Amino acid sequence: MRTLLCLALCAASVLAGELTERLQLTKTRVLEGSAPRFDERFILADASAQPGRRFTEFSGDVSGRYIGALSALALYSGERYAVLDRVVEGAIRVQQPDGHFGAALSSGPVVDSDMATLWGNGRMLIGLLEYYSLTHRAEALDAARKLGDFLVAAAPRFNSAQVREAYNGEKFAVGYICWTNALEGVVELYRVTKDERYLALARSIAERTDRHPAQHSHGFLTTVRGVVALHRVTGEAKYLEQAETLWAGVVESGNVLIQGAVPEMFAPRAKRDEGCSEADWLRLSLDLWEITRQPRYLEQAELTLFNEMAMNQFHTGDYGHHTLTDEGIAGPFAHAWWCCTFHGLRALVATFQRAFHGQAGALSYDLPVDGRGEAEGLAVRAESELERTATVRLSVVQADQRTHALRIRMPEWATAVRLSLGGKLLEAQAESGYLTASRVWQSGEVVTVRYAMRTRVVKRGGNAGTDARQVAVFYGPWLLAVDASASPNFFDEPANENQVQLVEQNGQLRLEAAPKLAEPAGRFAVPVAHFILHYRPGGYPMQPQTALLRPISEYTGGPDANELWFWLPLVPRAEGLDSNYK
Repeated sequence: MRTLLCLALCAASVLAGELTERLQLTKTRVLEGSAPRFDERFILADASAQPGRRFTEFSGDVSGRYIGALSALALYSGERYAVLDRVVEGAIRVQQPDGHFGAALSSGPVVDSDMATLWGNGRMLIGLLEYYSLTHRAEALDAARKLGDFLVAAAPRFNSAQVREAYNGEKFAVGYICWTNALEGVVELYRVTKDERYLALARSIAERTDRHPAQHSHGFLTTVRGVVALHRVTGEAKYLEQAETLWAGVVESGNVLIQGAVPEMFAPRAKRDEGCSEADWLRLSLDLWEITRQPRYLEQAELTLFNEMAMNQFHTGDYGHHTLTDEGIAGPFAHAWWCCTFHGLRALVATFQRAFHGQAGALSYDLPVDGRGEAEGLAVRAESELERTATVRLSVVQADQRTHALRIRMPEWATAVRLSLGGKLLEAQAESGYLTASRVWQSGEVVTVRYAMRTRVVKRGGNAGTDARQVAVFYGPWLLAVDASASPNFFDEPANENQVQLVEQNGQLRLEAAPKLAEPAGRFAVPVAHFILHYRPGGYPMQPQTALLRPISEYTGGPDANELWFWLPLVPRAEGLDSNYK
């Protein structure tokens, strides 16, 4: 089975969906990009805390993320990267005798620089272990063990109530999450070595994991992913319950924004997004979906994937930060090459790994992305054209002449899903949120999955939304927005007094399709979701105008400084949508 899977994934270049292109964009950025260039000296500067670039005091942060992201990508794709081996070898050479990387910890009371060092070492630990999963090189595991032993020795100091209280407030980037973020690496080290000291350390960190206002969301969410990992290795329900409770707390607290983003700092300090936080939220949701098969987790992952994660990626392939506004996003922006670029790449790999899941006698296709799935004698390759034709092609790569059920998820953002085989409608039964087609499949057969997109609105403001002041519009999985580069007049002062005209018909929002462009609208265009927005300008309502509504995901293809409004103003009308409002 491993050989079959590798053969299929090594041929991933034949897949041409948008997310595959996004993966390639960031991979190229990491391996070949510049400004900054990720050469070995640059990457390893933090492993020894040498000056010369930003954030080397977070010892092992960039180097650990680089190692982990490329290791996971190599394991998924079947490719090998010689530079990855050299970086790991270089990191091991500068590991301190006590097992940690970077500057020494203070000998007295804990100080901010101690937390910075711990943060980077947490990233290095999981990076080394992901590299070990790829190569099984003993020297990588030895280095991880030494680092794990350092953390075990440090645990009494950093598990203390005094340190937790002092660093669980307004410390943000050097907060207590710098200690707890090591959890996923500690759990993985236990899984590989079965050393009970690491399990005891993992349990103690999980006990000290909580969320509070203005906390660094990336560090918190990374830790919660570690709690999920602890459930996987122990099988103990309490850790799954803890992770689900913490996940629900983020949602219920209002810290998941309309586009599926989690702000860099939890409310009330939600000022900008962060690619790392979005990658963590996506991966955490996918992890909980994989364990529980509860639709809410996959729906949240899709929201983040098709909107915030796509928008967060810059045209360079980097991920990073955008300033949040009442209407959407705006400059200033930041290409966070020191963290988000690697974390974004790692999250894309995790996404492709969750496209399918197999079970007894059935193969389920869950996410409308490129990927490969296998289940007991049936292997299927998915090639997504969702953004261009609202379809996915499922090609049967291998079949064993037995009856198998192929299950296609019916997402909540589609009004219908239709299957065809050889140009003819394929009979399928709707059950438990899936369309199931059972038959004896033949190698070479291609099933076309066509999604009929749902249009929906989300209201904001007023009394429980009944007299909404703003609306957001979704088409299929995509959140639509007015982009300043395509429709600059929409932003004429006073733009927040524009009166958008949205028409409902038979309980559905009716959108006017935009004329098809002669040239593709950027590398990551979603032409199936381009629409004309009619509105009356706030400054001259006597002259109605139009603007282009397009998915926020297309932001990747354009200049960095575009303003993007996805909360559309309805003022001065108070009743919200009106089918008679022309």
